[in-house]
Parts: sequence; C-alpha cells; structure tokens
Amino acid sequence: MEAIIMPALGQTSDEATIQEWYFKEGDTVEMGDPLLSVETDKAQLDVECVADGILLKIVTPADTIVTAGTVIAYIGDEGDVVPE
Repeated sequence: MEAIIMPALGQTSDEATIQEWYFKEGDTVEMGDPLLSVETDKAQLDVECVADGILLKIVTPADTIVTAGTVIAYIGDEGDVVPE
C-alpha cells in the first residue's frame, strides 16, 4: 500500500486546495494518471498518480485546503487494510 502525499507545489506556498478527484474509491489507477486537480494561490494543476493499484481511500475530500506533506489518499491492492 502506498500513501499519497500532497506534494509541495511552489516556492511561495505550502498549501493548496483540492479542487476535484478524477477517480473514486475502488477505481483502478496507474502511475502517471492525473489523480486530482489542486489550486494554489498562483495556479491550478493536476497531481499525477505515483503508484499502480486501486484507490483504496480518499482521506481529504475536494474543497479542502491541504498542507504539503499531508496524506491525502491511499493506493494499494484489493484487500489491503487502510490505516485510520
């Protein structure tokens, strides 16, 4: 299982707002897929998936401000147990 971490998206801010998740829990994703859209104080951009597997859990929903380094989702295999 892989924890998906909000990346640092700029030098001037360590926060971004999640605009939209392109997949829902239970969907199969592949490395490089655009996983979600985020907005910083200067731009809107996509965050790519960093692993192959199933989107097991979206920890942080859309319309939420997130700090870089925060776990926002988990990707893994069917049957993996997501930590609380």
